Amino acid sequence: MLNLTEEPLHQQLDILWEPAEDGARILRVYGEQPALRLPEYIGQRPVTEIGPYCFSRSEPKLPEQYFHFYTDESRTERPVPQTENGRISAAESDPGVAHRRLSYLGGSTLTSVWLPTTVHTLHNAAFYNCRELHTLSAGAGIRSIGSDEFMNCTRLSRLIMRCADTEAEGLPLLLERYAEDLLVLFMPELPASDCPAFGSSSADASKSSSENAIQGALFFPEYYEWLDEISPAHIFSRSIHGEGFRMRKCFENGRINYEKYDQCFENALKVESANTLCRISIARLRWPAGLKEEARTLYEHALKENLRTAITLAVRDRDLALLLFLCRYFSAGDYGEAIASCVDADWGEGSARLMEEQHRNGSFSRKSFSFDDFSLDDL
Repeated sequence: MLNLTEEPLHQQLDILWEPAEDGARILRVYGEQPALRLPEYIGQRPVTEIGPYCFSRSEPKLPEQYFHFYTDESRTERPVPQTENGRISAAESDPGVAHRRLSYLGGSTLTSVWLPTTVHTLHNAAFYNCRELHTLSAGAGIRSIGSDEFMNCTRLSRLIMRCADTEAEGLPLLLERYAEDLLVLFMPELPASDCPAFGSSSADASKSSSENAIQGALFFPEYYEWLDEISPAHIFSRSIHGEGFRMRKCFENGRINYEKYDQCFENALKVESANTLCRISIARLRWPAGLKEEARTLYEHALKENLRTAITLAVRDRDLALLLFLCRYFSAGDYGEAIASCVDADWGEGSARLMEEQHRNGSFSRKSFSFDDFSLDDL
């Protein structure tokens, strides 16, 4: 299911940090939930950098002097005390019993991270070995990314850019550091009052609000690259397999060139799996930013050709919105197959909604009868 609203608005945190040139650098975070939303400010300093190995399973090397920043459930924050000249004092009050029980957020304990819009730098291996991390949310201001940033982040599958697609200048940098399957969603940030996950108790409204907030989406498939040695000269040639590499290069001045991205699909039809073709097509057709008619026709044809795979994806993920979206490409016989898939997966909600759609679209088979169909022997 396309669940975009699992991040908590606030939780008890103990953030280890140090001053950076233009703000604060996060060094390590302790908390109580695996879904983390970092604050934008520590005292008067904007959070601008994520330090080396910050969320890594490996213990980062901390500087000789660093500071704590505490938050709690009452949404109060306790910044580090400052002296009269504005310099940071080394003194720190006791964190309290609750904060001493917090766990390190990183490695296998971290599932999603909401980076503040103020962050512009991710240092080396900040998310190294975060094997359970599946969602990263970032603003438009990413300007610098270190090496091995997402190494061994084997479950990372979704990147939420909280900006318009014309503002995502940091996206090419993020894509360069990750060669696996990745769905990128463009969602200009909503006020907390408009997003039920951050203040409201209505889960249904939350899902609807999140879906409506998506202004565009692109799926970037994984690719592989290796070096081939040409003997006996010991010269190496670079080989790349997968259209995901070219798709990651469809940017001009940091902005997406949708036409160039869509042109990659013709070659993708030759080299990518049915699963990948479905995911590319679904993202472009559901949120068709910059989609021209010729490309739309190509995506629709590919989706219809692989409709069974698309149904399997929707049923597997219990993604009702996707399942209902696919109905527009169903023929009369496809409803029965999709309903059977839901029944086999014990997904009652999916099968019930499909039957409603089938009835609404008049796809139930109709049989007419006449008196000639009966005889006296039937009475």
